[in-house]
Amino acid sequence: PASLASKKENGGANMCITEDKLVESYGNATPRERFRLIYKNYSIFPQLLDCYETGLFNRILFEVEYNRRKKNDDDLGVRIQTSHRSDPTAAKAIEHIMIRDAIEECNFSGKILKETDDPEKHKRDILTIHMMRREYEVFDTSLKALPLAEFKITYSHLHDGRKLVEIAEEEDKAYQTILNIVSKTRKKLEGKTIAFFRETIQEG
Repeated sequence: PASLASKKENGGANMCITEDKLVESYGNATPRERFRLIYKNYSIFPQLLDCYETGLFNRILFEVEYNRRKKNDDDLGVRIQTSHRSDPTAAKAIEHIMIRDAIEECNFSGKILKETDDPEKHKRDILTIHMMRREYEVFDTSLKALPLAEFKITYSHLHDGRKLVEIAEEEDKAYQTILNIVSKTRKKLEGKTIAFFRETIQEG
């Protein structure tokens, strides 16, 4: 029945979530909740992470530049011309590398985050998106390791956003049959992936 179909479609992609909400929710979630977040947002998960990571990079860079300017103004009181200034282009390039290292490698040895407004939040966000990428990879690999028929139907539903009713028509199968396959693969994926998820996002 159509009403049953519409109720069961909620397992598909949730196109309304923002990258900020996804990262915040993921950072506070249990392994099972994190599985659900990947499952529901599978089709746009990597793009949302890329978007958040780009925004985070620019936020950190802006805060570092702003706080340094503010500190220099406070230290000097009045601007003084100096003849021994370092190469600003090289300094900026090093800053960019340090921020990239912090975000992409979780390398905080450069201590650049200490010059931001909220170092602990930035560090937590970086650790969260790093774990999100790793756990998404576990999910994606497990999904692609499903038997071909199960993979085809589940991928079509999760990645392409196809409704189960459409898939049933295309496959010339009963709606209930498709629903059963998707339900079975979801349980299978949950069992396979959660075993490799950390209990808490910040562990280790």
